[in-house]
Amino acid sequence: MQSRSSKKEQLDNLSLSGVSLIRTLQSLKFINTFFGTHSQLKTAVYNFCKLYPRHTPIRIVDLGCGGGDSLFAVATYLEKKGIQATFIGIDGNTNSIHHAQQQATSSTITFLTADILDPNFSLPECDLLISSHFIYHFENSALITFIQQLKKTTITHLIFSELRRSYISYRLFQFLSPILPISQMAKADGLLALQRTFSMSELHSIINSSNVTQFSLKKRPWFRMLAFIKL
Repeated sequence: MQSRSSKKEQLDNLSLSGVSLIRTLQSLKFINTFFGTHSQLKTAVYNFCKLYPRHTPIRIVDLGCGGGDSLFAVATYLEKKGIQATFIGIDGNTNSIHHAQQQATSSTITFLTADILDPNFSLPECDLLISSHFIYHFENSALITFIQQLKKTTITHLIFSELRRSYISYRLFQFLSPILPISQMAKADGLLALQRTFSMSELHSIINSSNVTQFSLKKRPWFRMLAFIKL
């Protein structure tokens, strides 16, 4: 897979609803937990929070939050660590947001419905912007523009947790997905996502082209990568 695919996933349908959506959101929660994505993101966010004086409230926004599982994992972890934070999850599907709202158990977490890929999309004020398995929805040039625009906001740091495109990861998921307890949509969309996401060199080039001077991009287990960007 030398270049990114532009094929759309079923979850890209922002009007998707019903049992198939809920089962797929639950499947993504299982995948994120089983393959360690939540653990990686929690640690990265906690390390960011340690840059702030203790007991300073930190505002965190999650782009493409889906059913909210990543945000819930981060919020629970920070609370256990004694970190004061408020959270906003944003997704383009009203039904995904409704599902997330039903799962929420803390008043520190709120959710918004918005089309993040819309050029007129406006982020709420925050200190940290996180995203797990979402930014590959941007075209390369659009992601560069998006990051550049963020430099004009109150946001100081970005954390992107993403799949890493490779032939091996695609074939491995193709082999394993039939035995995983996930929905058929998650299996089909997973294969497409592995074709659409960035290679490590592509994401590195995009961040560089965004006029960002301080960032790290590291490989993580199970064909993932974690970008930590200071604006």
